[in-house]
Order: sequence, then structure tokens, then C-alpha cells
Amino acid sequence: MSANLVGKEVIGEIRSDFQKIEQERIDDKVSRIQDMDITRAAAALLDANVEEETIERLLCKYWDLRPSEAHRFIREGEEERKI
Repeated sequence: MSANLVGKEVIGEIRSDFQKIEQERIDDKVSRIQDMDITRAAAALLDANVEEETIERLLCKYWDLRPSEAHRFIREGEEERKI
């Protein structure tokens, strides 16, 4: 195996690892932004005096959350309203 071929393989692996790390960073940022958006939606619905059961149902429907996750976002929405 030539040194040139080995060098190309190493560069390819480095590039692949870098792309994987960069994609993980992007996914993390998108997830944090989505969490903020769901929290703000819950806060807005609470401000509009929508019942918590309805908010939970809507969060589960439109963000595909489990009821426990929706409940957590409602609690976070309550905290957001205090700020």
C-alpha cells in the first residue's frame, strides 16, 4: 500500500470524524432551540388561560411528546412567565 493511499484514508477518516462531531453540535443546538420554542408555546397558552389538560394534549399532538414531557414543558412555561 502506498503512502499516498494511506494518507488519503487517514484524511478521509479525519474528515468523517469532523463531520460527525459537527453534526452532533448542530443536532444539540436544534434540540435546545426546539425545547425553548415548546416552552414558549406552553407559556403563551398558559397566558391565554388555556387549561393545562388542553395544553398537554396539544403539546403531545403537535410536538409528538409523551404526557410526562408535555407536563415538564408546562412547568417550564410557568417559570418562563415569571421572567
